[in-house]
Amino acid sequence: MTRKNPLDGDCLNVRVALVQFDSVPEEVDENLGEIERLAREASEMGARWIVFHEGTLTDYTPRLDELAETVPGGRSTRRIVSLAKEIGCFISFGLSERDGERFHITQAFVGPSGFIHAYRKTWLWRSEDDRGYRNEWARYDPGTGPEPFEFDGFRAVCFICADGEAPRCIDRATVIEPQVVFYPNNRAGLPALEVFGRRARRLRAPMLVTNRIGRSWDSSCRGGCVLYSSTGRVLARANRDGREEILLHDLRMKRRNG
Repeated sequence: MTRKNPLDGDCLNVRVALVQFDSVPEEVDENLGEIERLAREASEMGARWIVFHEGTLTDYTPRLDELAETVPGGRSTRRIVSLAKEIGCFISFGLSERDGERFHITQAFVGPSGFIHAYRKTWLWRSEDDRGYRNEWARYDPGTGPEPFEFDGFRAVCFICADGEAPRCIDRATVIEPQVVFYPNNRAGLPALEVFGRRARRLRAPMLVTNRIGRSWDSSCRGGCVLYSSTGRVLARANRDGREEILLHDLRMKRRNG
């Protein structure tokens, strides 16, 4: 059963969980088990929205023919949909998606009623040395940029890691006038807090930033999940020491009139 959001006039308080953990490259079943463990733990702490980092299921990999999955029909998305229904939460996670002969870096969104949305990373990262299989141009196809979707009754937008460095991406996301912004990452470390704070202020919406911890091939990732207000103020932040953490915050969301 979906837990209700506490009401306060025309506002709702949504308990958000931003999760940082070490998803092992190419170990899909192990990572699925960790997503379930951490999502259940967050749910027990009252979380309604549970958000994981870019590439949660596979991390970077050259084995896309084996490990990429369709969305929403692939086994992993179906399994997380079942989990969302069981615990009554909304969950966002990252994976490598297969669409015919194309491959995408995708962030999926599911809830108690099923699959909601999938965003495909558009401004792909280029790395000529391809350390840690991070030259996205060599393996992935671009998406078509940010687009609006409804998430738990709110107008949402998503962009992924390098997308957020592209002025065109931020321009397009701003035009959407979102009520909430999801910004999953998979990088060694996030920039100074004020860098993304300026981005949230430009978007005029709360921004939920996730990042992984642990070893991504030859990269050591330090986490640092952070939640910003619509004015760019830090509402909550996780450690940047590379430790697993579920960052909880009660986000006050205002419903649109009309």
